[in-house]
Amino acid sequence: MPDIVCLGKALTGGFPLSACVGRSDVMDAAWPVSTGEAIHTSTFLGHPVGCAMAMAQIREIEARKLVERSERLGKFLLRELSVLRPPRSVLCTCRGRGLLAGLELHHPDGCPATGPALQIIKTMLRRGFILLPEGEHANVISFTPPLTMTDRQLETALDILAEVLHHE
Repeated sequence: MPDIVCLGKALTGGFPLSACVGRSDVMDAAWPVSTGEAIHTSTFLGHPVGCAMAMAQIREIEARKLVERSERLGKFLLRELSVLRPPRSVLCTCRGRGLLAGLELHHPDGCPATGPALQIIKTMLRRGFILLPEGEHANVISFTPPLTMTDRQLETALDILAEVLHHE
């Protein structure tokens, strides 16, 4: 269990809002009692419309059981990524949690395989899939699909990725 978590982006589905959530003892130490002034201000500070949007988003995530679904699909995603065969002369490892996953490419000598990773990402984009380069050397192919992605959509993306890897 983390002491504090900073949230943003998907919290409102696009409206600017962020939040810091944490244990009360940590939050109390970080932000003492206000005497009237704003202790913490930000461009994204507690706008009423943004807060209403975030609450609606949280209700939707709970109603659709998207956290549980993400865990189930994430296990499938990691299992399938772990058996992919990368291009010749490139090795890969995968890691992730839920539907946030990465496929790290490196050469047999341990050097990052940035070129092959970027080529795979470009090819996948031409095939209609948005994957991003991550990591210090841009050699990690990042998977961040929407929580509402269907099982079949994920299977299709992985099938096409396997095909792209086979031809690179």
